[in-house]
Amino acid sequence: MFGDLRPLDFAYNRRPLPIRPPPPPAIPWGVLLCALVGGGCESSAPASTGPRPVLRPTAQEATGRRSILANPAEAPRPAPKDAWVLHVGDSFVHASFQQNLRPRFEAAGTGYVVDATTATYTTTWVGDPDLEKWLARRPSLVLVTLGANEVDMPVPEEHAVAVEQLVRKIAAASTSCVWITPPMWKRDSGILRVIHDHAAPCLFFDSDAVLGGLTAEERQRDRIHPNERGGARWTAAFWGWLQEHRDPDRPAWALVPFERRGS
Repeated sequence: MFGDLRPLDFAYNRRPLPIRPPPPPAIPWGVLLCALVGGGCESSAPASTGPRPVLRPTAQEATGRRSILANPAEAPRPAPKDAWVLHVGDSFVHASFQQNLRPRFEAAGTGYVVDATTATYTTTWVGDPDLEKWLARRPSLVLVTLGANEVDMPVPEEHAVAVEQLVRKIAAASTSCVWITPPMWKRDSGILRVIHDHAAPCLFFDSDAVLGGLTAEERQRDRIHPNERGGARWTAAFWGWLQEHRDPDRPAWALVPFERRGS
């Protein structure tokens, strides 16, 4: 079914991040002194019990917190062969996000189509004719990554109607939907809250709540878009969240709406 789809993909010359060996363990001063003077000293420090546990991020939702899967990169259960995913949005889609999502979906046996355009808005996509063509082909899941270009709006509520119109159009295609907010690089004027409050029945993925924000080292030179490192962490967090929200009682990419917003 999705073999004839033509994903709008971009090629990037991505270099793997260098893997630095861990620093050698520090020798306590007391132990070093005892070794130098040759005296019989007894250590009062407790014996090492192994590496410290890694604290994993949790997904912050309207109705509470849910843990991310222990292994976000773990392949999900296979989807039907005719299942495919549509990902629309702005330049953040191409910021080492779709590049890392694609192999995960393909490993699950799912086609993955990207139609994202730089400097587009929620209002841009409401009447986009290409979106209507994609939805007519019945994707199993639609991912929406929008909002970055609307963070400076003085009255973000003006786009509330556009958010509702967009998600209604997606819902009319009888497909699951997730609205993914961009990892913020500045304080917005309220567009993320507007999206959260008006995006139902799409599920809402709050990237900053899960990631705890991206560091400066995880962004490109523009200090806005995620770089390879930031995009990889963003993808891993979303992928784990997505697997956790899949409905085991329904096929393909049906999702369990843990959030309850609106009517």
